[in-house]
Amino acid sequence: MNIQKPEGLLSVVLPTELASSPSSRQLIINQDQQDEEASDCPLLTPSPPATQTNNGLESSAIFVSLEGNPVESISPPTLENINKEDGLNEFMNIVNSSSRTLNDEPSSRDPMVESTTSGSSSDTNGPVCAQLLTQLNTAYQHLAPDAQALFYNQENGGKPPLVGIQLVVPKPSKDYRFMKWNWPLIRKTCFWSLMSVLAGCAALVIGVISTMPRKCDPPVQWWQGSVFYEIFPASFQDWSKGDGIGDLRGITMRLDYLKQLGVRGIRLNSIFPAAHYPEYYSNIDNLTDINKDLGTLDDFATLVREIHRRNMSLILDLPLYPFIKTIYNETVSSEKPNKTDKAVRERRDVTDSVILQEVVSTTPPASLQAIQKVLSSIPPPLDGVQHEALTSNDADNISENSVTTAIKIWLERGVDGFYLKGLEYYVGEESFASSLKHWKSILGSQRIFICHMDALNAARTVTAKNSILMKVDLVDITLRVTNGTKDIKKQIEDVTNGLLFEKPGYPWVHWSIGGVEFKRVASTISVKNATLATTLLGMMLPGTPSIFYGDEIGILDCECEDHKDLAHVHNLAPMYWEEVGGSEIKFASIGVTPWLPEAVKPLQTSLFGTIAEMASLRSETTPIYVKAVLKENQVLANCDIRYAEDEMIVIERWYPRRNTYVFLANLGNKMQTKDLSFLYYGGHVVVGPSYRLNKDVYFKQLIIPPGEAFIIKLDK
Repeated sequence: MNIQKPEGLLSVVLPTELASSPSSRQLIINQDQQDEEASDCPLLTPSPPATQTNNGLESSAIFVSLEGNPVESISPPTLENINKEDGLNEFMNIVNSSSRTLNDEPSSRDPMVESTTSGSSSDTNGPVCAQLLTQLNTAYQHLAPDAQALFYNQENGGKPPLVGIQLVVPKPSKDYRFMKWNWPLIRKTCFWSLMSVLAGCAALVIGVISTMPRKCDPPVQWWQGSVFYEIFPASFQDWSKGDGIGDLRGITMRLDYLKQLGVRGIRLNSIFPAAHYPEYYSNIDNLTDINKDLGTLDDFATLVREIHRRNMSLILDLPLYPFIKTIYNETVSSEKPNKTDKAVRERRDVTDSVILQEVVSTTPPASLQAIQKVLSSIPPPLDGVQHEALTSNDADNISENSVTTAIKIWLERGVDGFYLKGLEYYVGEESFASSLKHWKSILGSQRIFICHMDALNAARTVTAKNSILMKVDLVDITLRVTNGTKDIKKQIEDVTNGLLFEKPGYPWVHWSIGGVEFKRVASTISVKNATLATTLLGMMLPGTPSIFYGDEIGILDCECEDHKDLAHVHNLAPMYWEEVGGSEIKFASIGVTPWLPEAVKPLQTSLFGTIAEMASLRSETTPIYVKAVLKENQVLANCDIRYAEDEMIVIERWYPRRNTYVFLANLGNKMQTKDLSFLYYGGHVVVGPSYRLNKDVYFKQLIIPPGEAFIIKLDK
């Protein structure tokens, strides 16, 4: 009997039990091909116990397959058969007849009997799932709902045939869409895509790491924190003429020495024409020429080129006072009128060509270009109303004064900044703010202005003060070191707690220990060999330190009886070069008399050569060269004076997440033995005398000779 299998279902035929005889095995082999197709996954049931015989099986008609006849499958009861008329009665009769047979004679096919009487059966040896399926199959194997089953029962003496139960389960579809995809290509694509993503991520990480800065230092401009060097040109090096007066070529020859010293900016005091130069260098004639005793414009161009080639910058002093009468109008010298400017003022109502003809005869050739620029800015005559309107507005002043002209000319010659000397005498003028703004616009962002702190103190109006704070880059402050360490502490704290440290954008401090207008440090302090210690002190402060030429070796003022009338320039003694820089060339050639007697040999000191070491440390060490620390929108000067007693001073420089550096100096005449362990524990010396350098030092017992100083890097 053939069974039609639904398309969407998978049918499984479960035989009641496996025959142990050869005939039963043959039975399974010779089943109908249609039953095999319907039973894609047959479930095997265990064999009957060995204690029972299989006579009923051998004599039953179901084993006709041994003679070559296939066994027909009996269709299981379905809902259609049961719903037919008398279907339920027929089904119940079959169940009752089977139950009577089982009750009369226990069979090994009863699952309860097998579970209690046949402990050694193969059920117990098979998997649990197989045992459960076998028991379910055995429990329902007696159901023979159709007439064909009844016919077989009558011929077998009323015994029900052994038939399998057909389990009907849904059959999965065989045409899923993903089964038609190109899976080899998909696997390759996914693999190489993953490799590409990983390679890209690795390249990105490597790129970020390689481009990260090695140090997270705050950005600074070239003039911020650098070391400046102030030179009086006539006293530095005589090289070209041999007349005993220093010149520009001599400065060019000594640039390597300045580079080794760690100098970043070179400042020239006065190079302008003046009567009786250099004894009266301040009585200048104009601001656009070079004094003939110093050289020519070609010498100046060579000096600028060599300075820039060594990555240094040139700062030029502009002596405004007393040469400039007012910054609004043209220049009028208070002592000696400028003929060129006077001629221009008297002839403003004449055409440019006539002015040139009359002025050339009284004007030096070097100033002709400057005058042409001034004249080119004069407009044609205007009516009275328009002229009055222009002159009433300071910001619209159309004529250029000498300062504006000088700034433009020297910028064209390669100068990198100007020191506006005497600016404090002009802060009260109405045009001061507009003039300073105009000068700064000409200067640009990479060139600088320097002025003295006196200009900021003299500014009475908010406009003038803000103009200095916003347009000036460095404010010069002269540090007096002759009144003891307590006075030094007061001066430094007045600056660090003052106006310049209120906002980050305000000018940096330009610290000066000596200068062209002051006596030599070595001639004013009580300890003669403490000049280098005070120079190191200035380089330890926050800002831009400046070294006056010769202070790095400790030269003294000129003590010459024959030049008492030149007491105002005794601090400008010619440089001592015998042992400086490893050169045997002195200030002037042999047989040449300098304009002032040369400086005597400086006193021996253990700090000789430490200025270059300090400059190198300063350029690389953030806690020392920065101006301040910005914390919670407040500017904090990272400089503390921790101790200032008994002519000893201890200055601490710190920065977040960096090592702290401490400057310690003895500016007295006595050997000092101090216990400063209440301040620090210890560290090692990074700048100082050779016998201390790179050695550990402890603050429990410090021994410091007179005039000695050193810098300690504290342990974290």
